[in-house]
Amino acid sequence: MMEKPRAGARLPETKLPLYRNTLDWDWFSQQFPAPDVWAETIFKWPADRVRELQNRRFLAMMAVGWDNAFYRERWAAAGLEPGDIRTLDDITKLPAFNSDDIKDDQREHPPFGRFSGVELHRELQSNPIKMQTSGGTTGKPRPTLFGVLEWEMNALQVARTLYIQGARPGDVMLIPATNSLANLAWCYYKAAHDYLGMMPLTTGSGVVTPSLKQIELAFDYGVNVIMSFPEYLTQLAKVAREEHGRDARDLGLKFIPTYLGPDTGGVLRRELEALYDTRVYDNYGTHEVSNAAFEGEDQDGLYLMEDCIYLEVVDVETGLPVEPGETGNLVATSLFRKIPPIIRFNLRDLTRILPQRPSALGTHFRRMDHFLGRSDDMVKLRGTNLYPMGCLNAVRSDPRTTGEWMCIVERHVRNEVIRDEMTVQVEVRRQAGGREGLQEVLEQRLHTDLGVRVAVELVEEGALADVANLGREGKPRRLVDRRFTKD
Repeated sequence: MMEKPRAGARLPETKLPLYRNTLDWDWFSQQFPAPDVWAETIFKWPADRVRELQNRRFLAMMAVGWDNAFYRERWAAAGLEPGDIRTLDDITKLPAFNSDDIKDDQREHPPFGRFSGVELHRELQSNPIKMQTSGGTTGKPRPTLFGVLEWEMNALQVARTLYIQGARPGDVMLIPATNSLANLAWCYYKAAHDYLGMMPLTTGSGVVTPSLKQIELAFDYGVNVIMSFPEYLTQLAKVAREEHGRDARDLGLKFIPTYLGPDTGGVLRRELEALYDTRVYDNYGTHEVSNAAFEGEDQDGLYLMEDCIYLEVVDVETGLPVEPGETGNLVATSLFRKIPPIIRFNLRDLTRILPQRPSALGTHFRRMDHFLGRSDDMVKLRGTNLYPMGCLNAVRSDPRTTGEWMCIVERHVRNEVIRDEMTVQVEVRRQAGGREGLQEVLEQRLHTDLGVRVAVELVEEGALADVANLGREGKPRRLVDRRFTKD
């Protein structure tokens, strides 16, 4: 039995770097208020006041950047010196970087690179550090470190989005994503548990907790919010109907926070809202910047997390800023992150900033369109730039498909003429009935949407599960490029 301290005796002070002692929580709550306070204050500030806050935080981040060897060398090579960047208006003078630059830095200075801004073992003496990685959908997962401030903001940004979308204390949220080195599940668990008074059911992916069990738990414990990717949400609704004998609509969900991708026609949203009889809200985020944009109840564009992240859209080829309404790569600058600093990170995610217009939510925060795909997934076919995610609306336009697809690009050489071709494999439902005309219909719709002719190959339901990473942890894959593989 542990001995009780004598009355009046004080225990010695700990020398361990306790999490609770490594952040000034009063300062934190003033700078980054709780979701309900934020929703009625900063979120509704006038545009000029938001800009002043962005400018002040950006200049503080510039001082952090000049102390970081990764940035210092890049900026000096671009001919910049400390003091050259005086306001946020000067941000485009800074060279952008992308994930390839981070990988090169981490390869030359393993394992976390100079980009991280810390020497890990020394930092751990006073600051608890957590490591998360990218999903690795397009290659080896990329590690990113989080200090206490970064870890709290990782969750608080998600908590804000959930609050704006309708989450309140007493709600129960199903989180069918695994608390692993991937970041998604952690964000939602901590947002619900630490910031919103929601009860998170951290069931993990379908590999950890089978889909039938997920549905049973949802019904048993009064789940009224489910976060997941659209592909798995449709799978859960199917399992509820076919294996549990229940209709997903009977859950009585308040809303679904998800990541719709390039659902510009609203086909995917309408399908999910019909399956669950609830509102579906789109979000955008990455593991480095957490939720960077989110829909509100107006479903009228994704509001940028303006006081935490400054977002630009630049031309894919030139890297120059584009006008509102024009599509390009999203470039992110964190306005608080020090481990690591994120200053003009070209995410290579395609979207567009929407022209400014009044908001039904009473905010002056800018808005962006849906995430439209990855620019580094681009395929140039007969002079036309194609993005695999651009197939979404066409594939989901016919109810005979499962809504799943895979783009296969191959290179053919005939009579010394090189020609690249793309085939879109599309899954067909087992109960689809006749397939008559389906291939032709899809090829015509894809021609209209993509601007170039591609072939369609109809495949059986479930045929793409492995190659497209369906029903598993992480985002689906939509492109197989065979042009440069050897036989």
